[in-house]
Amino acid sequence: MRAVVVTRSVDLAAPPERVWPFVSDTDRFNRLIGAHDVRYLPIEDGNPSSARFLAETRAGGFRLVYEEFPFEWSHQRSFGVHRRMRSGPLASYTWRTSLERTRAQEGGERATSGNGSGGGALEGGTRLTVRLELVPRLAVLRPIVWLNGRRFTARLAELGALIDAHVLEGAPSPYVKPASPADPERVAAAVRALGEQGVAPAVAERIGALVREGADADVVRIRPFALADAWGEPRREVLRACLRAVAAGLLELRWAIICPSCVVPSQQVHALDEIGPEGHCQLCDLTFGLDLDRAVEATFVPHPAVRRVPETMFCIGGPARTPHVLVQSSVEPRAARALDVPREPGRYRLFVRGGAAATLEVDEAGEASAEARLEPGRVDPPRVHVTPGGELRVRSALANARHVKIERLEFATAAATAHVVSTLEEFRTMFSSDLLKRGTPLKVAHAAILFSDLTGSTALYARVGDAAAFRLVDDHFDVLRAVVAAHEGVFVKTMGDAVMAAFVDAAACARAAADALARFEAFRASQRHGDLVGLKLGMFAGACYVVTANGTLDYFGQTVNCASRLQHLAGSGEIVAPQALVASWPAEDAARLVLRERFEATVKGVEEPLDLARLTLAAPAP
Repeated sequence: MRAVVVTRSVDLAAPPERVWPFVSDTDRFNRLIGAHDVRYLPIEDGNPSSARFLAETRAGGFRLVYEEFPFEWSHQRSFGVHRRMRSGPLASYTWRTSLERTRAQEGGERATSGNGSGGGALEGGTRLTVRLELVPRLAVLRPIVWLNGRRFTARLAELGALIDAHVLEGAPSPYVKPASPADPERVAAAVRALGEQGVAPAVAERIGALVREGADADVVRIRPFALADAWGEPRREVLRACLRAVAAGLLELRWAIICPSCVVPSQQVHALDEIGPEGHCQLCDLTFGLDLDRAVEATFVPHPAVRRVPETMFCIGGPARTPHVLVQSSVEPRAARALDVPREPGRYRLFVRGGAAATLEVDEAGEASAEARLEPGRVDPPRVHVTPGGELRVRSALANARHVKIERLEFATAAATAHVVSTLEEFRTMFSSDLLKRGTPLKVAHAAILFSDLTGSTALYARVGDAAAFRLVDDHFDVLRAVVAAHEGVFVKTMGDAVMAAFVDAAACARAAADALARFEAFRASQRHGDLVGLKLGMFAGACYVVTANGTLDYFGQTVNCASRLQHLAGSGEIVAPQALVASWPAEDAARLVLRERFEATVKGVEEPLDLARLTLAAPAP
């Protein structure tokens, strides 16, 4: 049946780069216009089209079921989506929005005002055009379909006016609402509890205000590091505050499984023991190992007793979901599609659903137009060189439709990963039951492990007796525990009079090691029998595994074994670490230590000898 086509254009004073973040955020837009939430079910492999989800929702009193095709877009230029309806008054629905730069308005350039979105003049404006192609299931429905199409485009035009007011005049964001109601008394009580637990008043108040007043889209997936960056607060302090807000009944903790390609959650669970060794992204058709420091992110949502927020999506695939993806398009079987090449020079990735990829080099030495061919399991050629703003023609030799995308390679993430969370003492204390499934180790791509040992402890017990010796050993654990916490590490366990600690960052581990030696010297000088003992340390960094053992999260693997064996190579008052690691330490950290020896040693479990460094504390300045 012939489509009903509804088109509307509106001229905005703000330029496309300022309009794009708002109009491309389809999840927020759907919430704003009062659309129903959508339930997405994966479409099994074997489907010849590029549709990957079956969506269920309601609109106008109808239950709608449709095949959701991947959104297609070109960054700051256009985006759209096609949906093939299985029920409801429509047979199909196609929506396309385009942004075209227009000349500056009369009177010259208009500058931004204090709305936190950047300064400087705006060059030109934007012609925002929306085009709907709606195919009715029955001819008698054409007038109703046309009327509803007009209403939809009118709402987008209203959004344009709100965007201009926000960008140019400092008015509130158009997406500050809708907000589901919160219980203000419960929020206030939780904020008071956070203050009593030592959370900074400004952070506690901001978390309370977010839960009380934030838009649903802002609180359905609270990311503590993103909040910290926006508020100008230390990341780990906001993360600690969110963990304490769980204990205070203000928030609930969730774990998101992040796809390494689209960098959005492919799954969300309530506890770590629901996580297996692998994840799968239906949109990218990727199965991937779950690294705790890359693929598992801690997020938060208001506790339902405080505020009940719909946790389902209102749109799963708009451009705002994946801001590192600059271009996305579907390529039909044995057909070709032209993609807009980014205007900014750099190195990008051309990714094909299923995992095949090629490097896209963009600079002035490239070709104005280039072609890449999609072959089974690969892209040919593996490197494409194109001029900025040029054209990349993608030709498919595949039997099924695939969506392809051009991605930024360097994309800063604000994810509070499971590894970072697990190094906080608050997590280990308050969430001791939130452990990995027994027997399911998960990889951490990089961790720094520190081992310490008390020298002379055997003679100490023999000389001063069990009670006095045990007291000194136990007190030295308190010293080391405080040092590890001060340097954002986790005190994993004690083994006799030895300690194992883990750090996300090797430089923090090095600072902790140096601080441990210094603090221990002061500690033993204050002890009656302190001259009988010493402290030695070994550290190593690399990949390892996290597993639940003896009711807590523990680390194992070659990195752990190496750190332990380097500690055995150290003498009293010494740190033994790999030379390469020592060379990478910041100058201020290295200045606290003296390199006593470079040496080579073979440790059990490692075939090649290790290049090691032996260090001691530098003498204090006179």
